[in-house]
Amino acid sequence: MERLVSFVTETRFRDLPSDVVHEVKRVFMDSAGCAVAGLSTERGGIAVELTRKLGGLPESTIIGTNDRVSPTGAAFANGELINALDFDALSPRTVHVVPMLLPAALALAESAGTSGKDLILALALGIEIPVRLKPAPARATSGKAADRSQRGLPSVLGFSVTTLAAAASCSKVLGLNEEQTANAIGIAGCICLPNTFRKFTDTAPVRMTKYGPSGWGAQCGVTSALLAEMGYTGDTDLFEGELNFWRYTGQEQWKTAELPADLGIKWEGHHLRYKLYPGGGVLAGVLDKFIEIVEENDFGPGDIERIVTHPPAIVQNRLWRENTLRTPEDYTFDLLYLIACAAHRIDPVHWQDSEVRQDPRLRKFMQRVEFRTVIDEGDFVQARPEDPRRFQMGVEITAKGQSFKEKTPYVKGSWEPAEFRMTDDELIKKFRGNVSKTLPLSKANHVAQTMLEMENLQSVAGLMEMIAP
Repeated sequence: MERLVSFVTETRFRDLPSDVVHEVKRVFMDSAGCAVAGLSTERGGIAVELTRKLGGLPESTIIGTNDRVSPTGAAFANGELINALDFDALSPRTVHVVPMLLPAALALAESAGTSGKDLILALALGIEIPVRLKPAPARATSGKAADRSQRGLPSVLGFSVTTLAAAASCSKVLGLNEEQTANAIGIAGCICLPNTFRKFTDTAPVRMTKYGPSGWGAQCGVTSALLAEMGYTGDTDLFEGELNFWRYTGQEQWKTAELPADLGIKWEGHHLRYKLYPGGGVLAGVLDKFIEIVEENDFGPGDIERIVTHPPAIVQNRLWRENTLRTPEDYTFDLLYLIACAAHRIDPVHWQDSEVRQDPRLRKFMQRVEFRTVIDEGDFVQARPEDPRRFQMGVEITAKGQSFKEKTPYVKGSWEPAEFRMTDDELIKKFRGNVSKTLPLSKANHVAQTMLEMENLQSVAGLMEMIAP
């Protein structure tokens, strides 16, 4: 706890590497766009309606609206909005950190009139913490299908650690001292999200909660920091003893001594993967290769006779095997549906629109798609231990009497290899698409540029007003 608190309280903006600063600004822009797009979803609408009903002092903004609510309310609503379409950036090894962390820090920063530099710093610290505190991936020990489906995954996946990071980030925004920051983290450890990711992968249909309500994680971060500021105490011995935080959240492999000594010197949290499609991240590599083949050969839906997809082994879990498209969230994780959208050249921004989901052309096209697991099991077994970013994915297409095959171990939008990384222009294009229902093109470009230069802002209080209609 002492090392973690020192990292949070002692790090200054000048200590941040330039690539960390730049990536925080990029993910801020990307997340804001995802939130605006999330307003059109049922889940997003419910979150906004509840937040309005709960009210509170009008200090923080619901992204994409003119509504000002309490910081805890804004954190909840914005966390739900950013994650509603599953379009948000993914953190290395810890997955959906951003929609739980960013809305928390933003809500308090807006309330306090925090500068752009100070918000960037708080977000950089928060993004770093979950990555450095997560256990190493578990290694499979048998050849059973259930075991193969989990190869390369930690024994428990979830966002308990992310809630701690949100509290730490909020503590930095509020300028809490070491004792208060430790209390904030300790409070968060007692009200954090449970690690429900594995349960999520074994559940069908998909509900709005998915792998844990991101809005709740964000709200916990704000609440913990505000309570600590007022003198409320938390368990500052959170990581100590046999029944510590790691034990009661299921992290069997974590050891206190493994907290990296280079925390604050070496930075890894900003190695984000940005999503090109509003769908389950493990399906992206297949979509990449499918779209690549279709565009290179200018295939229309009528040209394609058969598609065999090879997603990663994790799709052997119930979530993907029993997907019958009963809920809006089911569509997010159904590869057959996402392939059909791509085949019809529908803009990804609209893949989850209700009218698109009910398009009979897509249901008919889905009958041509076969769903299989990894292309080469031996290939997969070797790839994961050598490089945790690697998943063997691919697709086979039969079109116009010819066969086309492609496979890839990486996903477009990943931090590494560098050639897969999204450029600023590509992220701006995604942002423009996400806010296109709200902002005209010229304003969208101006907002994007402002966010990419947010270290120059004396206060971020007016930043969200720029995205409102």
